[in-house]
Amino acid sequence: MGLFSISPAQRFLDSAGSEDVYAGCKQLVFAFFRAMQAQQIYFKYGMHPLSRELMMKHGIPGANTERFGTGGQLLSSIGDDEEMCGGDERILVQSPETAAETCATRMARLKLIPGASRGISFGIETTPDGPAHSWGIVLHRGPLPLLEIELSDLTGFHPPRSFRTAMLESHAAHIISGRNSRTTGRGDYLFLLLKRWRLFPYSKGSGESDSVLVGNSLRRVCHETWQKLADNPEPLCELSNWNWRRKRFVRKFDRALLEEYGADDLDILLKRMGTRLESWLAACET
Repeated sequence: MGLFSISPAQRFLDSAGSEDVYAGCKQLVFAFFRAMQAQQIYFKYGMHPLSRELMMKHGIPGANTERFGTGGQLLSSIGDDEEMCGGDERILVQSPETAAETCATRMARLKLIPGASRGISFGIETTPDGPAHSWGIVLHRGPLPLLEIELSDLTGFHPPRSFRTAMLESHAAHIISGRNSRTTGRGDYLFLLLKRWRLFPYSKGSGESDSVLVGNSLRRVCHETWQKLADNPEPLCELSNWNWRRKRFVRKFDRALLEEYGADDLDILLKRMGTRLESWLAACET
């Protein structure tokens, strides 16, 4: 069981292909650095010689190759690409512009591990040592690919309103959240995020091209539904942390989605994504 993942910024992707991952990651991370007013970004590469010696002694194939997220879900460790484990331990400091390029390049070339989310880590103004100083950018695969920035720190992250405004107005992030604070974003993104974490947590679910294409179709349908459901769909929506209010929000959106698309057509769409209408409607009820 790992530390709680606090994710202040999330972005849906059209696919988990290298081009979309590169473009989405660069935009999200650079906007994040600007919103944080970062001056220097630290990357930690390689492995301490003593750690490598112990691994070889005990026959461990790789360092930090797995960790367990909330609920016991298997994820790939933050910073587990070739640059993390190759060579001796070293620190590289970069400007935010260069660091955004570094993050995007490394994320785009991470090898696929079926069913596992993968990512890299970095530090802002300090080395990424320990949960309080190590930020991560993570790719979650499945029919609704998602990039998120996370901080594994139980003390939490409390972004000011200026942070939320900067990230969302740049269109780099679709959703902004913080521990013990409301989640902010466009209504259809909030709705899909709630459904995604119930039905396809982390990288669960098919990431095949057909499933992802259907996921994109569902995103368009949800956006059209939100445009008709909301009085003014462009301003941001704040989602309460109260569970009963979230349930009410999801039920209202589900009713509108069924009216807009129809139960039979929606069921066909969901089956192609690896779920079905019954599971979809029940997803946020518990």
